[in-house]
Amino acid sequence: MRKKRILAGALGCMLVCSQPFGYAAASESPQERQNYQNTIQFSQDREAADVHKQSQLPKTPDDLAPDELDPDYVKMLYQQENPQQSAPFSMTSIEAKTTKSPFTGLVYTHAAQLSDCDIVDGIDVSKWQADINWKKVKAAGVKFVFIRCGYTALSKDFAMYEDEYFKKNIQGAYDAGIKVGVYFFSNSINTTEAKKEAKKTLELIQDYQQMITLPVVYDFEAFSNAYRAYGLSKQQVTKNVIAYSQLIQQAGFTPMYYGSPSFLNSSFDVSQLTDYDCWLANYTTKTSYTGDYLYWQYSSTGTVDGITGNVDCNFLYSGSAGEIVDPDLDPDDIEEGFGPVDGLMMADHDTTEITIQWDPLEGADGYKVYRSKSYGGAYKQLKTINWNEVTSYTDATVMESEGRQYYYKVVPFLLDEDGNMKYGMESDVLTAYTKRLHSFRLKTTANVHLREQAGTEYPSVVVVPSGTGLPFYKFTLSTLDKKWYKVTYSKNGKSYTGYLSGSYITIYTYGKATKNVNVRSGAGLDYKIQRTIPKGTKVTIVGSSKTVAGTKWSNIKYALNGKNYSGYIPTKYIQQT
Repeated sequence: MRKKRILAGALGCMLVCSQPFGYAAASESPQERQNYQNTIQFSQDREAADVHKQSQLPKTPDDLAPDELDPDYVKMLYQQENPQQSAPFSMTSIEAKTTKSPFTGLVYTHAAQLSDCDIVDGIDVSKWQADINWKKVKAAGVKFVFIRCGYTALSKDFAMYEDEYFKKNIQGAYDAGIKVGVYFFSNSINTTEAKKEAKKTLELIQDYQQMITLPVVYDFEAFSNAYRAYGLSKQQVTKNVIAYSQLIQQAGFTPMYYGSPSFLNSSFDVSQLTDYDCWLANYTTKTSYTGDYLYWQYSSTGTVDGITGNVDCNFLYSGSAGEIVDPDLDPDDIEEGFGPVDGLMMADHDTTEITIQWDPLEGADGYKVYRSKSYGGAYKQLKTINWNEVTSYTDATVMESEGRQYYYKVVPFLLDEDGNMKYGMESDVLTAYTKRLHSFRLKTTANVHLREQAGTEYPSVVVVPSGTGLPFYKFTLSTLDKKWYKVTYSKNGKSYTGYLSGSYITIYTYGKATKNVNVRSGAGLDYKIQRTIPKGTKVTIVGSSKTVAGTKWSNIKYALNGKNYSGYIPTKYIQQT
């Protein structure tokens, strides 16, 4: 009780506010309705409260007890006094996947756009969970964890601290075989402080780089005037996220930001954060948030064997583990020892079609062909072939592209006396791709992980430095529809093959001028002519744009008489090579 009295005296009425993540109760109890009214009133009074926030905050860290410096203490105390509630409204949507959490016992409805994803269970922890038995946590079904490495204090003066359980937690989780990410609880009020927080984060994790395969998170949630960063403008918060994330990315880690629906809508300009993944915080069984996110923190009151007390629970959307989605394909109908087919291969391809083929399987009455658009994604049926001797299929539904990878499986079947299908074993995955007609090259725009497969959830093979030029072979999509490029990178005489995130690379294509053409300073005939390049001049295409009239122009680099230049020419006068 002593801590509660100190907080009340030092921070005024900070606890008479909204739930930390900006939503109130959906139920109709009087207390919950009052909580919701408090939320509305708090939002209306936010600007006025901010005027007084500096006088309410203790000036220096010495003015607070150690626990009261910690921003997570405010959050935890509030959650104790205001048990978590669901959102104050429901959302009608198309049919979506549901799963039951092993840590809360509740059933959760996942966004329809994530229906192809594998849903992985995880948690996040800090010093407030104290000593953790990580072997028990692993056995309880926890596949990943985000561990707090540090935080910026609640005091008016800027001060950063290491989470006192960080080293113990990260070593324990890693030794138990749990995938690890980290987060830093920010209280920065400008980009200078955000950069200091990033540098502090990197300092704290420098000895654990090989253990961290999940993102490094900027956790900003100043939901009351207890926080020195409370009341920052959307523009400033967004700048802070970018400043922090850029330094994390430059160090070779994957940055991510954290927020509730209300915060993401009111305090973040997510249109400027498309290069970074989002960790959504929404304590409900069905989130109303319609933006993109990779993780969903759905509860703060989970129970996990090996942890004393409550713990935050999360879902990771990482793919569907390559499962076939077919309501007719009942596991009980699979004939053991029947199949799989042999010789599955890509027989032909162009930019709009892929043809696959396989060897006939003795005894089969036909085959089902499945395709996934992403590695680890769900396999959906393309075709049922009702003839044993037809052992090829042309997929004309691929996106017109060059070097786009798709993933195929074939399942044989036979018919019983009643005409019911009995299925054989599914084939291994065939990776096929659309035909490349031109040469492409990419350059990294930051230090970026080369990963085993397309997605931040896959292990890092090596870090590719910023500014590295590489030939581009193929590309694919992650389960969240993010573009990834397959490349081979050489370092110290050793070659590494894997995938780079498209968020951190620039693609270059090559061509030549098909006639003598004027190079202009911008995209359009009203821009100044810089010079004329002769027919056959080799050009590197580094960008493209359209005029108001819809004419396509290419931003090019080229060399004349030993000097390098850049400018714009109409795209129709370039032949790609």
